Amino acid sequence: MTEIKKIIIIIIDIYLFGTDTKLDQNKGSDNMTPQQIEYVLAVAEERSFSKAAKRLFVTQPSLSKFIINLENSLGVILFDRSNSPITITEAGQIFIDTANKMKDLEDDMTMKMSELIGMKNGTLKIGTSTFYSANMLMKTILNFHKKYPDIQISIYEDSYGNLEELISRGELDIMIGNSVVDNELYNVEELCMEKLYLAVPAQKSINNEISEYALSAEDIKLNSEKLFISDNVELEMFKDEKFIFYNNTDSRYQTVKRICRSAGFTPFIAFKSNNLETIFSFVRSGLGVAFIPDTYVKFADVSDHPVYYAINNPELEGNIKLIYKKNKYLSRAAVEFCNMLKSLIGMGTWK
Repeated sequence: MTEIKKIIIIIIDIYLFGTDTKLDQNKGSDNMTPQQIEYVLAVAEERSFSKAAKRLFVTQPSLSKFIINLENSLGVILFDRSNSPITITEAGQIFIDTANKMKDLEDDMTMKMSELIGMKNGTLKIGTSTFYSANMLMKTILNFHKKYPDIQISIYEDSYGNLEELISRGELDIMIGNSVVDNELYNVEELCMEKLYLAVPAQKSINNEISEYALSAEDIKLNSEKLFISDNVELEMFKDEKFIFYNNTDSRYQTVKRICRSAGFTPFIAFKSNNLETIFSFVRSGLGVAFIPDTYVKFADVSDHPVYYAINNPELEGNIKLIYKKNKYLSRAAVEFCNMLKSLIGMGTWK
């Protein structure tokens, strides 16, 4: 029997016949259970036995002994301990890929079974930014909870890079944001347009020099006539200003950098943050200028705004998107939530 076949058969046996849920460091794979697959996956994700043990609430010696016994039983090495952090061997990757597929099948079965009883239980896992979660999804979440009170909703707020990693591993049902993802791997539905405006502290003297280009928060909120007839300001005029950027993990980081370079200068980045509220607060405090999305201007509960300017660059316009993994069963709860969200946006409101 080849190593690959042996690994696959053992994993199938684990899911079909495993019974003991305790980590027994003196036994090999014969008594391993679905829960214990999590130990192997945890080591793979953490690339560290100590971190994985801490995450799993087991001792490191017990976890190490378990992996050694499993490797002895399989006749292969799953992890190369000679590197720091540890690396996954070819056999280890086969084990992990197969285990993840089995977990996906189990999750799909669980969701389908729960739907047979009319969505009276189940979970919905949504990944998005902190701002979207608090300010733009609330009405949809409230309406969904009212209609399906027994569905547990979990909101994961993180950078889009980290959220994409979660959705790729099947730990999220859907993701909502402006991230650019691989259309070969994900289904992407555009929800609405989002445009970035340059926000400049009200106390900056440059505002007096280019007052004819200035836009107020009310212009953006109400789509005023001035919003459409005002000329765009040249970004080069702000080349000597301090810029506040999104962190490197945010998809807007490279976009804003390209826009500045296309205007003929490399921006001086004084501050970075992955939190939109923090960036806005820094601008309002006079620490620098930053690109702020019109969704923040429209939906954030703030009264004191900086001055805004429209910049002529197509990269400043994008879409907020609904993203979910291809070839993965989308639960009825997720489908219902997506339909409700698109319906509310179609009626012209996020709130």
